[in-house]
Amino acid sequence: MIEKANAYKDSDDFAKATPIMKQIQDQWRNIGHVPKKQSDVIWKEFKDACNHYFNRLNKTYAAKNDAEHAVYDAKKQYLTELKEFSLPTDHKEGLQAIKQHIQNWKDLGKVAHNKRYIESKFNKVLDHLFDQLTLSKKDMELEKFNSKIDQLVDNKDNKQLAYEINSVQRKVEEIQNEIFQLENNIQFITNAKKDNPLIKEINKNIDKLGEDLNIWKEKLTLLRNISL
Repeated sequence: MIEKANAYKDSDDFAKATPIMKQIQDQWRNIGHVPKKQSDVIWKEFKDACNHYFNRLNKTYAAKNDAEHAVYDAKKQYLTELKEFSLPTDHKEGLQAIKQHIQNWKDLGKVAHNKRYIESKFNKVLDHLFDQLTLSKKDMELEKFNSKIDQLVDNKDNKQLAYEINSVQRKVEEIQNEIFQLENNIQFITNAKKDNPLIKEINKNIDKLGEDLNIWKEKLTLLRNISL
């Protein structure tokens, strides 16, 4: 066990080494006693190896926490400034400005998991900026969605990405079912001619749902092209 502890005490693969070091400590406690004259010597060597490893681990986590806290402060300040940002009136310049803000936000780095709520605040500000652009509904929805998914990918949030895939799949199926139901309803309408006001209204709803379906299908295609 001492040999194993010494082998892992300088490991930088903390995800792998930490459970091994903890397992060794448990085994040490349960293995039983040795003669007193040998106990002190081997215990010191074992304890030194374990302390060396866990001190390194704690320093690494502390440094990571400091870095993540600094990123959070920077993003918080950036968000405050972004709320005062005036979008250029030119459509292309406005879109480019938004994309630059998204890149700037990414470049600031990642925050701690319990601080990721700031990403939602950023997305709300982005939504407000996108709403000011003269984009089609489809383009606007896809731009917003792309930005949201890019953040999840950057944060390696596979759990949320998997949730998004399931959610979008359900939405596609829901819209398809609505279209099918409306088309089916037409079959039961007497005098179902194209100029019938009811038929016009149903077809109008079918067309709108068809546009929504295309948007959600593109979102699903985007998600499926991401490697989780």
